[in-house]
Amino acid sequence: MSGKIIIFGDICPDNNYRKIFDKGSCALSENILAEIKKAEYVVANLECPATNETNPIVKCGPNLRAKPGDLQVLSKAGINVLSLANNHILDYGVDAVSDTLKACHDNGFFVFGAGKNQSEAEKPLIIEISGKKVGFISFAEEEFNIAGQTTPGSALFDPYYSFDKITALKKDVDIVVVLYHGGIEHYVYPTPLLQKKCRKMVEVGADLVLCQHSHCIGTIETYHEKTILYGQGNSVFGYREGNEKWNEGLLVELDAFSSNTTFKLMKATPEGIVFADTKDEDARIDLMRKQSEILDDVTAIKDSWTTFVEENKALYYSMLLGKNRVFNKMNRILKNKLIDIIYRKMKQMITMNILRCDAHREVLITMLEEKVYGK
Repeated sequence: MSGKIIIFGDICPDNNYRKIFDKGSCALSENILAEIKKAEYVVANLECPATNETNPIVKCGPNLRAKPGDLQVLSKAGINVLSLANNHILDYGVDAVSDTLKACHDNGFFVFGAGKNQSEAEKPLIIEISGKKVGFISFAEEEFNIAGQTTPGSALFDPYYSFDKITALKKDVDIVVVLYHGGIEHYVYPTPLLQKKCRKMVEVGADLVLCQHSHCIGTIETYHEKTILYGQGNSVFGYREGNEKWNEGLLVELDAFSSNTTFKLMKATPEGIVFADTKDEDARIDLMRKQSEILDDVTAIKDSWTTFVEENKALYYSMLLGKNRVFNKMNRILKNKLIDIIYRKMKQMITMNILRCDAHREVLITMLEEKVYGK
């Protein structure tokens, strides 16, 4: 046995790859498929339900969907493990999650990260290769996606429970792999809070932490001799002309015997996903490591985060106020003046207090959930 485990990032068989999947191909090049054949297990995050349901839930953000038949295509390619912990698994309702779980079962996938209820969604997956046990566990940040006590959905990252689950898993296996679906999209660095979370995961037992969801390759650090990757990038998520960040992702290879991790650079083209040539791969991984040099510098991470927030504050203030696209466009033209007029300092202070205080935030979330969901 090779001991090799391959881990893809986000996969969504939609957008401009829809026609490719409908023809029975998973959009992966022959050399990627050949690499898959060398592995014992091949893991991916399925970033959508696989269902024939056509009625999306009402939410903010896009509703993504695959067809049940797409799972047969992925299985034929050699992918045999799917994480379903992500922000899109409930995009077409609870029945669509059930459809997805059935399609996974029918096509022989090992599944973790989502289930018919919270308890099932939170269960880790343990695989064994020549006596070496590897445990996989995945979590997602909460949007419109989380399993309830009696309803299907994704596993939630909850610091009051999730760290304990990693610790418990480590007692049963040799290697713990955490797939964390969260962070800021298109941002290469961890937020200060995300870095705290991921480092804590290592402290309580994780050997490899892979952050997905960001749609870009992020930065990487070795913490307590363990690897944390803050952004794996896209694996199969369509092609966007001129968007280099979107069109690249890392194939992660884990050796179950040595625990060593290596990376291969993949690139999206209009025809599908290919491995980058050696020169491009070396240059991109060198850039990732160069960008990662600041991860031990708390001040530098905070400065990068502050810059990002400053650049995006108009968007976030507008979302907080529930304003529409016309308002947003006017506000951009006026260089944030509308927000400044509406959102005076005292209003900002009140908002800050109800968001950062646990007690006030709990009231606010409960109030909004009752209004939105009629709970």
